Amino acid sequence: MNVLKKLAGQTAIYGISSIVGRLLNYLLVPLHTKIFFEGEFGIITDLYAHVAFFTILYTYGMETAFFRFATKGNKQDAYNSAQTSVLISSVVFTSLIYLNASPISHFLGYPDKSHIIQWLALILFIDGIIALPFAKLRLENKALRFVLARMGGIALTVILNLVFLILFEDIHQGKYLTNLQSFVNSIYDPNLRIGYIFLANLIGNALVLLILWKEFFDFKFRIDWSYLKPMIYYGIPIFIMGIAGMVNEQMDKILFVDLLPDGFYPGKTSLDALGIYGASFKLSIFMLLGIQAFRYAAEPFFFSKSQDQDSPQLFAQIMHYFVIVCIIIFVAVSVNIDLIGKIFLTKSVFREALFIVPFLLIGKLFFGIYVNLSIWFKLTDKTIFGTYISLIGAAITLIANFMLVPKLGYLGAAMAGILCYFSMAVLCYVYGKKHYPIPYHLQPLAIYLIASILVVYFSFLIRFENIWWDNLLNTGLTAGFVLIAFFIEKKKFSLYST
Repeated sequence: MNVLKKLAGQTAIYGISSIVGRLLNYLLVPLHTKIFFEGEFGIITDLYAHVAFFTILYTYGMETAFFRFATKGNKQDAYNSAQTSVLISSVVFTSLIYLNASPISHFLGYPDKSHIIQWLALILFIDGIIALPFAKLRLENKALRFVLARMGGIALTVILNLVFLILFEDIHQGKYLTNLQSFVNSIYDPNLRIGYIFLANLIGNALVLLILWKEFFDFKFRIDWSYLKPMIYYGIPIFIMGIAGMVNEQMDKILFVDLLPDGFYPGKTSLDALGIYGASFKLSIFMLLGIQAFRYAAEPFFFSKSQDQDSPQLFAQIMHYFVIVCIIIFVAVSVNIDLIGKIFLTKSVFREALFIVPFLLIGKLFFGIYVNLSIWFKLTDKTIFGTYISLIGAAITLIANFMLVPKLGYLGAAMAGILCYFSMAVLCYVYGKKHYPIPYHLQPLAIYLIASILVVYFSFLIRFENIWWDNLLNTGLTAGFVLIAFFIEKKKFSLYST
């Protein structure tokens, strides 16, 4: 099978699981934006932004290190050392967070949410100890089992959200199933509200651990320093890159409340504004889904093909089609953002920041390009360059947020993402040409990007009062762009596949 088609097939499997799983999760966004106030949604956004940082801390680059050393030496020895290390550190980190939940909740400004901090500590523990089993499944190309575990946890989380926030609430209020009201009232606390989101997440994670029980215990509790020491050295730059990456991805949400001047948006607190921004930010998930699916399939694929003589040409082809797909996602979501917003964001107040979604998507597009370009320093064991680039990106994120959010609000946070990821992609490309030359063809990609921005701008410029005509125009623009790209690339792909 042609290697491009093989990678596309694996990406599709991971992508379908990610897309279906996230879409299941996205069914909760209309529910959450209907039930919760903007400020409550702001708390959810803020807490999960902090969780993202700790997710990186719990694995400290060991997933990528495992890929590298498992393909260079004994896979089982590498897995034993990596999993033992992550298990020990996860126990330590979770214990510290769990036992200090009260001061942590006070520090974050949510003194009555210490129980949620404890649940988040347990969520992080499970995420930490299943990271290597998931990586092992990816390395062994056991995509279906990977999908089963991911989907199982997400499905249960969604179901429990519906049970806690709708079924139990309705029974508690006596709307139906009144014979169960006494039982439900004994286990259900309507005042917990957003806490049920995190409780559902914890139970869903526990199911994933049960599904991966066999993979989890497929290791010997042993630390072989001959394997672990170089893995840690390899992983530390990855870890720093991960932290810097989370600065780029989440710091806008963590800083938003403090940076936004009081009264910037009339009638809204800064926490309300964060909730609105967080809701619109969720609509950029469509781009992240494609990037995530690609990363799951591509990372082990790149390592396995790194010694092939024609690998640079292959990597260039992969980059080309990956960017085109991302650009299509950018067009499809941006020109149809009003329709998508009405579907996913129930209350109209949460749709006030929809205009920033195209900017968020462009930022994610440059992030996807950076992910693709970054393979050179992983294959050459020069991950320190990734560290430097990520730290520069993090600095740009912080400076841009401090400068732009107080003046531009939602748009400032979105623009900070573009500046960060564009700079990182440029730096990665420049250094990659020196250390691991890959013959990327950037000119046609630049033309596609410019054309896509013009199409999106045109869709915002031309509006019909009749919603049906408006949707028809947007659908036509999307379909037209996809068809033109398809016919341009069809001949090229045929040549690559021979």
